[in-house]
Formats: sequence, structure tokens, C-alpha cells
Amino acid sequence: MHLRVLRASRAMTGRMRPSQAGFTLIEVLVALTIFSIAVLGLAIGTVSIAQTNNTSHLNAGAINMAQAKFEEVRAMSTTAFSGLSCAAFTTSGCSDSVTASNKSFARSWRITTNSPVSGVNKIEVKVDWTDYTGHSLTFVGSVPQ
Repeated sequence: MHLRVLRASRAMTGRMRPSQAGFTLIEVLVALTIFSIAVLGLAIGTVSIAQTNNTSHLNAGAINMAQAKFEEVRAMSTTAFSGLSCAAFTTSGCSDSVTASNKSFARSWRITTNSPVSGVNKIEVKVDWTDYTGHSLTFVGSVPQ
């Protein structure tokens, strides 16, 4: 029994063959390169998701601002409505600036009377903002006179 232990210990302390010596430097570098590319891909995906989430949030804000202007125009009396002269988005008095979510939105509107038919007014509301790129959304609706 004592001889068996001695033989086992000699086998364990003997010189290892090259295939059992561990990883080579090239294997380690290839593994690190693959790992780095995977982590970089995850980082790019995270940034893309964050930008998409932010754009979606700002789009929802623009939709709410346009809806608020539609409701405001719809609530006007016929007399106040006929006094409005908003034939173009650039007409003075037909635009304002709204700040929401730490972002400044430019909102403008255009009112076309008797369009598309007599007795109906067409309202167009345009909302512009800039984050990492410029955005513009235009909404069209109609209200009876």
C-alpha cells in the first residue's frame, strides 16, 4: 500500500506534456478579442435602446401638445374662431414654444376655414424639436364651425 502512494505521487510530480501546460498567449488574446467584441455589441445595443426610448418619449410629448392645441381651438367660440388669422405656420400669433421633459418644443398651427367642405375648419398643428437630430410632426384635424 505504501508503494502505491509513492507511485501516484511520482506521476503527479512528473513533467507535464505540452498539451497539458495551459493556455498559450495566442489563445488568451483570441478569447479576449471575442469577449471584447461581444461586450462592445452589448454597449452599442444599450445606447441604441436608450435613444429609441428617448425619441419615443419625446414623440408622445409632441402628440400631447398637438392634442392640447386641437382641444383649445375646438373649445373656442365661433366669434373667437372667425377672428383667428392663421393661414400659414409662419404667421405671427400662430405659434408658441412649450418646454416639457427638459426639451423645448416649437408648436405652430394653421387654420383653413371652410375646408375640406363648407362649415368645417381644417386645423393643422406642427410640433418641432431637436435632440440628437431634428424632428417634426404634423397633425391634421377638422372641427365644425
